[in-house]
Amino acid sequence: MRTAVADGGRRVSVHLADQDRQALIVALSHLPGNAAADTAVLPELTGLGAVTCGTDTAEDGRRVWAVLDL
Repeated sequence: MRTAVADGGRRVSVHLADQDRQALIVALSHLPGNAAADTAVLPELTGLGAVTCGTDTAEDGRRVWAVLDL
């Protein structure tokens, strides 16, 4: 969430899903355009136990996502 909020958009959304004893968590900044890359976020997510994680930007803003074992 911290990374999505730092983009400076007017809103942030969080999306959750589960499948096969794993949870997918996605934070979306809703700020169009290219956001500056945050190189610290992925190692932090891995350190918190993310099985896999990533970040990308698109027309609807930056997405930061992580998959965690339940």
